[in-house]
This record gives sequence, structure tokens and C-alpha cells, in this order.
Amino acid sequence: MTFQVTYRNKDGKPTAEYFEAESREAMFAVLSKRGISAIKVESAKSRPRSPKQRASVSRVICARTIASLVMVLLLVGLGLCLVKRLDSADKGGNTTKQKRSAKISLPTPTPVVSANQITKPDIKPDDKPEKSEPPPYVKRPGQMQLPSGKVLTFQPPKEGEFRIVHSHGSTYKCDHLGNWEDVTPKPVFDNSFEESLVGLATTGDFIPGMLMGIAHDDAIKMLTKPVVINDDDSEDVVAKKRAVAEAKEAILDYMKDGASLDDFVMDMRKQVARDRYVNGIALKEIVTLLKEGRKEEAGEVREAAERMLEGPMKLPAHIDDALEN
Repeated sequence: MTFQVTYRNKDGKPTAEYFEAESREAMFAVLSKRGISAIKVESAKSRPRSPKQRASVSRVICARTIASLVMVLLLVGLGLCLVKRLDSADKGGNTTKQKRSAKISLPTPTPVVSANQITKPDIKPDDKPEKSEPPPYVKRPGQMQLPSGKVLTFQPPKEGEFRIVHSHGSTYKCDHLGNWEDVTPKPVFDNSFEESLVGLATTGDFIPGMLMGIAHDDAIKMLTKPVVINDDDSEDVVAKKRAVAEAKEAILDYMKDGASLDDFVMDMRKQVARDRYVNGIALKEIVTLLKEGRKEEAGEVREAAERMLEGPMKLPAHIDDALEN
């Protein structure tokens, strides 16, 4: 609200001033803080405009008036031009009407052909151009083209060495020129549920999303299904199968008190996020200490982080070598 307050200034002369306040009581509180003894307090709809504001308003009004006059003049001039053109067209219309009519010619009608009259050219299968096969690789270091046509860009290995690239569920072995070989291992299990548990059982930091949303009875049925180890399985396959079997037992033990598989997945995701955070903070501190030449303190940070993680830290090879050597 706006109030007009009349009070005496230091010279004893009455002075009127406008103040903003939420209420009349708040207005008196403001006057009390400023040490003003009001003679008269009246509510005002708004502050009166200052001379500068009145001058700016008048300038705006003048500018709008001038713009309106200019627009009117332009419209009048445009109307006069149109009238002159129409007059000239009427004068010369009688003499040129016959000439114009002589030059007009009707368009030739387009013949209508039915769909049955259209004959398609005979195209033999042998006449079709053969589709060129996509190249097995892009001849550019650091790039390879998959059979689907997708191009991957990666850090090329040194000459004579190879790099393993994972993409869309497949594994490729690439050289420094981009030549690749599909070395995707055969699936260890015959169902997607057990296959999805491989990452969780072997690394512990990969929680597949397909484990979410499985009905409780179906989850129990798949978790209680025994893992079969064949005689011709390699050592790597046997290790993965045993890890999956242990993971199944751990999940069943977690669910025995009424928890669901979704609860287990959510808890594992929280734990993985916590472990990654601890590993990242510790790695940053270790790198800082190694740059400062404080190798012993860096080793102590590593030991403390591994106690929190209840396992080894994930360190780059050069950091691990710097701590060990």
C-alpha cells in the first residue's frame, strides 16, 4: 500500500512524502524507525509521477502521434497511386482488348490413360544392380565398421598389438589398422536370467535391469534351478558357473525374510554406487599424494579404502605400479 505522509523537516517546514507499507500499522513502524513524527497520514492509490516520468510520457505520446500521421500519409499516397493506375488502365483497355484476345490460345487437353493401358517394363532379377557388401573395416586407424554398418571409434593399439572392443553384446579383436575379428564367447547359460547374473557374480558392479519386475514365484523358481557343470567346460566357464551358483544362494538367503528380488537389486545398486564413490575419492587422494612424493601416505589411503570396500580397490595399472614399486 502507498501512504502520503505529511511531517515537518529539520527546518520546521511541512513536507509531504510517499511511503510503501503492507498496512497502516507497518507504516507507523517505518516512520518510527526513521524518527519521523507524522502530522498527517493518508492512503494514496499510487505515487504521483515525477517530472522526469511526466516528460517521458509526453515524449512517448508525441512519438506515437507522429508515427500515426506518417502512416496516414503513406496510406493516402498509396491510394492515389492505385487510382492513377486504374485510370490509365481504363483509357488503354479499349484499344488493346482485341489484340489481347487474339493472342489467347486454349491449352491442349491432356489425354486420359486408364491404369490397364499402362505397361510396366519387364525387369528380370538378373538385371537388378548387385548391392555392394559393406567393407569389413574402415581403412582409418581407430575406427571399425560392424556388420550392421555401425562405425565404432576407439583408441587404436600399437602396431603388432590388439585391442578388445565390446559393442552391442559382441566382442571384437582389432589391430592398429582397424581389421577386426569377432571373438564373442559363446553364452555360458541357456537362459537370459542366469546369463544376466554373470556380471553380478564375477565383477559385483554390474546390476542388469532385466532382474527387475520378475514375479516372486518365478524368481524363486529360477533361483532354485541348479547350475549344471559339464565335463567339457573350460576352467573359465566352470568359474563363472560356480560364481552364479553362489550368487543364487546369496539372493535366496536375502529373500528368505520376505524381501523381493527387486529389493535385492535396489540394495545392490546402492552398494555399488557407494563403492564407486569411495573408490573415486580414494583414487583422487592417492594421485595427489603420489604427485607430492608421499608414497607411504598414499598406501595408507589405499588400505583404508579397501577396508571400507571390503575388497581391493580398482586402480589404473600405472597407479598400482607406483604404489607397489
